[in-house]
Amino acid sequence: PSLDALLDDIDLAVMRARGESGGPVVLIGHSFGGLLAIAYALRHPDHIDRAVFSAPLLIPKVKVPAWKRPLTKVLPRLAPRVAVSNEVDANLLSHDPQVARRYASDPLVHDRITGGLYGDTIARGEEFIARAGEIRVPFLLMQGRDDRIVDPLGTQRFFARATVPERAFCLYPGMYHEIFNEVDQARVFQDIESWLTQRTDAHLSGWNPPP
Repeated sequence: PSLDALLDDIDLAVMRARGESGGPVVLIGHSFGGLLAIAYALRHPDHIDRAVFSAPLLIPKVKVPAWKRPLTKVLPRLAPRVAVSNEVDANLLSHDPQVARRYASDPLVHDRITGGLYGDTIARGEEFIARAGEIRVPFLLMQGRDDRIVDPLGTQRFFARATVPERAFCLYPGMYHEIFNEVDQARVFQDIESWLTQRTDAHLSGWNPPP
């Protein structure tokens, strides 16, 4: 599916949640979901009240084999429906070895991505960094500093360009990509709870805004 189709699906879920809860709606997205959450906040700022972007896939850091690198430029144009490996190493998701084992054995997890979606993702990542100043939804940005799936520098660039007054950035030294599944995950969840309830960055353990 295209990013636009996925955003339509998210909008259906968000509007249903708003209709059923009657309260504030907070959109939380991680990795590729974080990229989608940013896209949604840009497209439908009035549909959500706050957002949490966790390690959004703005700039990939996955190591692509040398022989496959030329394909990443050709497939999006010539074979957008051809699926190839996403090259994600489960051992680089978390310092908890059980996370890698669960990832490898989960029947709902696969390692494929189509050329079209890959090309769209790369293009949108740079676009969204450039458009960070357009975000009007209060947001919390979270990132493991030792992430080897998503480049933390892309996340920092996004935050540095953002201008919405109510924003916070948590950078966690020693954490990989899956901060919600890291050994010290309680700290991450506590930061989210604090940000949502206190509405300030004063209580965030990972608070570390880029210069």
